[in-house]
Amino acid sequence: MEKSRRLFLKTMLMASSAAAVDWTGFGALASQVKRKEDYPVVVIGGGHGGLVSAAYLAKYGFNITLMEQHSIAGGYATSFDRGDFTFDVSLHATVAEHAMPQMILSDLGLWDKLKVAYTPELRRIVTPGFDVTLPAKNPDGVKKVLSEQFPHEKEGIHGFYSQMEQVIAELWQGKRFAQSMMGKLEKLTLEQWMSQHVKDPDIKYCMAIFSGYYGLSPAKINALFYAIATGEYLVHGGQYYRTRSQDLSDILALAIEEKKGSILYNTMAGQILFDDNNAIKGVTDSRGKTHPARAVIANCSVPVLFNRLIPKTLVPDSYTKTIEQKNTSLSSFVVFLGLNKELPHIKDYEIDLSFNENRYNNMLAPRKDPARSDIGVTIYDNLFKGYSGPGKTTLTVMSLADYGPWKKFEKDYFNNRKQAYNREKHRIAESFIKRVEKKLIPGLSDMIEVMEIGTPLTNIFYTQNPGGAIYGFDRDMAHLGTRTPVKGLYLAGAWSHGGGYTPVMMAGREAASEMLKDFKNLRI
Repeated sequence: MEKSRRLFLKTMLMASSAAAVDWTGFGALASQVKRKEDYPVVVIGGGHGGLVSAAYLAKYGFNITLMEQHSIAGGYATSFDRGDFTFDVSLHATVAEHAMPQMILSDLGLWDKLKVAYTPELRRIVTPGFDVTLPAKNPDGVKKVLSEQFPHEKEGIHGFYSQMEQVIAELWQGKRFAQSMMGKLEKLTLEQWMSQHVKDPDIKYCMAIFSGYYGLSPAKINALFYAIATGEYLVHGGQYYRTRSQDLSDILALAIEEKKGSILYNTMAGQILFDDNNAIKGVTDSRGKTHPARAVIANCSVPVLFNRLIPKTLVPDSYTKTIEQKNTSLSSFVVFLGLNKELPHIKDYEIDLSFNENRYNNMLAPRKDPARSDIGVTIYDNLFKGYSGPGKTTLTVMSLADYGPWKKFEKDYFNNRKQAYNREKHRIAESFIKRVEKKLIPGLSDMIEVMEIGTPLTNIFYTQNPGGAIYGFDRDMAHLGTRTPVKGLYLAGAWSHGGGYTPVMMAGREAASEMLKDFKNLRI
C-alpha cells in the first residue's frame, strides 16, 4: 500500500512540477538514435497525450503514424457545430499559462500560436442557503468572501487557503518553510485536511468545490493533489484555450503533419502485431492495412488496449489483475444550449447550482435518478466578446454521471434502437433546464434555439471509454504510469496518468521520452 501511495504521488507531482522535467534532455536523447527511419512508431489515439507524444517525436525526425477513430483530433478536447453555434465538448477551465502546458507547448514551439482567456471569477456557488462568488487570481479575496459568509469559520478559512498557497510556493518557487506543507498533505485526504480547519459542512462544500474537476469525493481525493491542482487555479486563475479547445488540438495535429507525421482519421486500431521474439512489428488498422512499428504509444482506453489489441499471453497475470482492480471514473451528462438572446444580467462564467440540503456529504455521490443531481452552468460568452454570434449565447448545463442508470440502454443504443434512451435523456435535460430557469435564468426555455445532449453512452460512442469515463481510472489508487510489461508498448493518457488537460499532456511527453531511452539503449 505504501509503495502504491508513493507511486501515485510521484506520478501526480510529475504532472504538476516543472522541477520533475528535464527540459533540455529530449533533443539530446533523440540525437542519439541514429537512422531514425529504422524506428517507426504508431500512436493509438489522438487525444492530447497521443498528440503531444507524436508532436515531440515528429519534431525530431521519427516516422510517426497516429490512428484516430474520430474525424478530428483532440479526444474530449474537441468542438462541434450546431446551427450558428460551436460548442466545446469538455473544456470549462484549466491552468496553462505559467504552468506545465505552457512549458510543454513552448518546448514544441507552439505556445505562441495559442491564446488563452482568463475566467472572470474563480467560481460562483449557489445553494438554497447562500450565493457566493469567489474572485479570480485573488487568494486574499477568496478568504475575505468566504469569511464574510461564514464568520464563525474565519480562522479556519484563512488557515486552509494559506496552506494551499504554501504548497504552490514550495512547488513552483522552491521556497522552504519550517514544515513542508507538501510533506504534511501527502498523507491526508481532502476531507481530513479540511477537518483540521473547519467544521461547517457548507464551508467544506465551498472549499471542495473543485472536486468535480478531479472526479473524486473529498473523502477519497488526496489532499496534496487537491492543493496543487486547485492552488494553481487559486493563484494563477482559471484559463480557457480560445477560441475553443479544438484550437489546441488542431495546432498539435498540424505540428505533427508539418514534420511529415501521418494522422489517419476515422481509423481504429485493429491488432498490435508481434514477431517470434515478442517484439512489436506493426499495427493493423480498421481498413486491414498494416503499419510497421518498432514501438507503440497508446493514448486509448487501457481496458480496450489490453482486452482487444494485444494477445493475452503477452500480458503478465499480475498486470492484468492490477488493471482489473481499478475503478472506472465518473462520466458526464451535458446539455449544450444555444440561446437566441444575450444574458447581460449575468457576469459569471462558471456557476455551481446545488439543490440538496445535505450537499457536502453527497458531493459526487451517484444518484438513483440522474435528474436530481446538482448541476454546473457554464456561460461561455462571459469569457470573451464574440464567443457566440451577435445577440446569441452559448452555455452548457452539466453534471458528473454514474454509468449505472445508462447501462440498461447500452445494447439498444448501439443497435440504433434509441426511443427509450432518447426519452430518458430529454427527461433529465428538461429537469436541468427548469431548475436553471427557476434559480438563475428566468425564461430560459423560451430562449433555446439549439439543444444537443451528451450522455455517458455518447462518450462511449466517440471514445470507446468503458462506462463513458471522462477521467480514465479513478485517482484514488496508484497510476499505471508510462511503462508496461509489454516490450515496446507505452501509455500516454488519462488511463495511465489521470484525467485532465495537464496530466495527459505530461503523459504524452513522458511516453515519448521513455521510448527514446529504450531506442537509445536498443532495448526495443
